[in-house]
Amino acid sequence: MRIVFDLYNVGLGNNGGTRTLIKCAEVLSECGIDVIMFSNVPSKYTWHKATIKHVQGHSAPPCDVIIATGYDSVKNTLMSKASKKYYYIRGFELWRATASKLFQSFKSLKCIVNSQWLYNLLNSKKIHSSIIYPGLDFKKFKNLNLPRNNSFGALYSQQHSTKRYADALQIKEMTGLKLQRLNKDIKDANDRQMNEWYNTIGVWFAPTELEGLHNPPMEVSLTGCPLVCTDHGRSGMQDYSIHNQTALVYPAGNLKLAAKYISKLLNDRVESKRLNDNMINLLKTKIGSRKSNMIKLINHIS
Repeated sequence: MRIVFDLYNVGLGNNGGTRTLIKCAEVLSECGIDVIMFSNVPSKYTWHKATIKHVQGHSAPPCDVIIATGYDSVKNTLMSKASKKYYYIRGFELWRATASKLFQSFKSLKCIVNSQWLYNLLNSKKIHSSIIYPGLDFKKFKNLNLPRNNSFGALYSQQHSTKRYADALQIKEMTGLKLQRLNKDIKDANDRQMNEWYNTIGVWFAPTELEGLHNPPMEVSLTGCPLVCTDHGRSGMQDYSIHNQTALVYPAGNLKLAAKYISKLLNDRVESKRLNDNMINLLKTKIGSRKSNMIKLINHIS
């Protein structure tokens, strides 16, 4: 079986979404699937040496299954001669289109979503979908038992206001703590470097309000770092963040409480370990490995 990931007008670049897609494709290839990444522009991805074939052009290569990977690739996917056509919805792309246009695109293909909230959103519009997680690399992200800084980490982004990077800056001012920034203090990094960097962080702070399945909090959790995050309905963390069980979850916008939670976990390592142990157990049992999820994907589209 040949699968084409359609990235027409989506592209391959140095970002977490591209990295996740490429890793999924690499695992599918390991499972014996012929996988091609297709786009109309050259790949700009350099975070690791990808082993998946990349084809550039204006018409997708012949395949059995083609999967749209974003709103801008849907039209091209629909034009394909593949017998099976899917839409892997990785986020509610309001930065690309209006909500009404996004829902119309969802109705045009068989949908796969990467999180519970996206499933619920589509279901509210009577659009059927299936949840298939991208899975996690449990062997690559793990606790190295290194000394941790008296710091908190957060995703650096000034491009999208929904990432709420300004909240991280406000927490920094409120607490006086050091802020470690993903995509700023560390970028273009391989998994080993990322794992070592994650291992230096005291608490991870996630205020984002528009994700599909938010990956960085899961990766950093695997290294032993506790999580403080928002309860926003579109945060992409509802699949794994449970207040006082796997994380400390604050009401969206309540940064005073978020700062209190961060300070608490920095000073109470027993509580941090309890929450993190529960988180890792949930990630293993619910989210699962990348390979187990790609096998689920193969069975779903076969």
